[in-house]
Amino acid sequence: MQINSISSLNFQRKLKPSEEKEYSDTLKQAKEKLGNNGKSTLIIPSSSLPNKIGVGNFANKEGENFSNFIKKYWDINEIQLLPIGQYHFHGKDVPFYSGSSMDLGNHIINIEDFVSKDELEKIIKANNLKDEVNFKNIIEKNSIQEIVLKNLYNNLDISMQKDFEIFKKNNAEILEPKALYQALKEINNNYNYNNWNEIDKNLFNPDIVKITEREKRIKEIYSQKSKEIDFYKFKQFLAEKSLSKSKANLNLKGIKLNGDMPCGFSYDEVWANPKAFIKDASIGWNLPALDLDSIEGKELLRKKVNIYAQRFDGFRVDAAWSYISQPIIKDGVKNNKYYEEEILSLIEDEVKKVKGNNYNLNNISYEFITSPDNFNIFEGNQIKPFIKKRMNIFTSDYIKEDWGTNSSFLKRGFTKNNFILGATNQDSIKMNFNSEESKILGKLLNIPPEKINSNNEYIKSRLAENYSAYNNMIYFTDALGLEDSRIQHGSLNSYKTIIPYNFEEEYINSIEKNKGFNPMDALEKNFKAKGLDKSEKELYKKIVKYRDILENRHSIKTSYKTIPIILGSLGILAYGIYLYLNKQKSSKNIEP
Repeated sequence: MQINSISSLNFQRKLKPSEEKEYSDTLKQAKEKLGNNGKSTLIIPSSSLPNKIGVGNFANKEGENFSNFIKKYWDINEIQLLPIGQYHFHGKDVPFYSGSSMDLGNHIINIEDFVSKDELEKIIKANNLKDEVNFKNIIEKNSIQEIVLKNLYNNLDISMQKDFEIFKKNNAEILEPKALYQALKEINNNYNYNNWNEIDKNLFNPDIVKITEREKRIKEIYSQKSKEIDFYKFKQFLAEKSLSKSKANLNLKGIKLNGDMPCGFSYDEVWANPKAFIKDASIGWNLPALDLDSIEGKELLRKKVNIYAQRFDGFRVDAAWSYISQPIIKDGVKNNKYYEEEILSLIEDEVKKVKGNNYNLNNISYEFITSPDNFNIFEGNQIKPFIKKRMNIFTSDYIKEDWGTNSSFLKRGFTKNNFILGATNQDSIKMNFNSEESKILGKLLNIPPEKINSNNEYIKSRLAENYSAYNNMIYFTDALGLEDSRIQHGSLNSYKTIIPYNFEEEYINSIEKNKGFNPMDALEKNFKAKGLDKSEKELYKKIVKYRDILENRHSIKTSYKTIPIILGSLGILAYGIYLYLNKQKSSKNIEP
């Protein structure tokens, strides 16, 4: 009976140090020839980075190793961080997309920069979740990290105490009401201010609580919770230092750090700014409706934008369409207030106050896509001018002949440098084979339909078509070939997926199994589709060479005939070693 190839001996094939420069040069040159030399963005929550304590961080060694990896294999030049505000628990789901937009969560603190090795070891030991992000280990009130941080807070050295005092003074306008809210949640034993007593509920509403009453109540709150209030501010201080270090580390590698500015506001932000919101109204998703016609509403939006402009190189404006055509839902009735580009201009004006007039506004990207009932980016077949001049974000979640691909967006009138394209983002459902979409991808990439007939080939083709865009993005689990915790649309997102400590080996394993993102495979497909394999023959050969290296196409195949040969070779080698050792023993008069 003839037995053909039954298995592959796994001689994993990472890039050798001697190959890294040629690989990098090939990647850069090929992207430029393809016209893909703008933004190359990785979407990721920092908490998912490889780590030992439960959550990751770009400010530590593990984060630095991962940033070296993504630069080497994918030539990433921008990181799009997912929401960085305070996570909180929602039933058994931890955490979900935070409404906190102007402060930082505990998970942003790079704890190892501030505590001793012994204290760090305690936090590591407390991490009982190894296969997913462990937010409880660093968020819960009685977590080991909280205990360690309190010990640090109670024993500050003079230098750190001085820096902390400066931080509190410079950030008092934002931090003071937030810290008071944290204290009042405990005093009233309820996180929702609507359930508090009248004075606490309306503490910052001058129409109900007079300034003298407010000052008196704040003194009372401090008398009860001064330590807790200051400890909250201290954690914000550490988180800001960690985020700043993350940005500096990435910038040194030529990678920009971008934030994700939520469209909503948290309970404390509404409570502290009652005149900035439309009472008892929502923009959807249970998020409060900012009063964009009021001075207070515009001022609060400016404050939020200012914070993001200071913290990051750029940022994504979540649900940006809601600033153009704001949905106001009240008593179950929805009305849209149309602002066109007035509020977008306000955002950009505030950014320039921070970054300067020469700042490139293409570093601000906008989520404009929504239901036409809310807002339509087109007027007839033409893109509205104020949309066309700004950086749009698109995914290929829904591919049609005239939508969802780089080719279709260019045909619809977008210019190459006013949109970013990715296969998915943090809100996407899992990619699954779609026969109609496969046909469209096959036409664009000049691949016969029968070759895109599996889920993995469909995903690889989607990633490849996106890769032809001047600006492109990729979600970290798609890039690494990981199973991820994104769930169906309309559900709460749980960013629980953790990148394994041996991420490079796991990535190469995924590529060998026809999963994950191999940029050389994407380039090979696009070069063939565009005829560049003929006009750029030498470059194309290198692309194929490194595609095959990463996919380990030259691994030794074992079969009925090759197994005896391999075993025989190993036997000869073992016998040779045996003779050599016996000879050595004999020469020393040692009996074998």
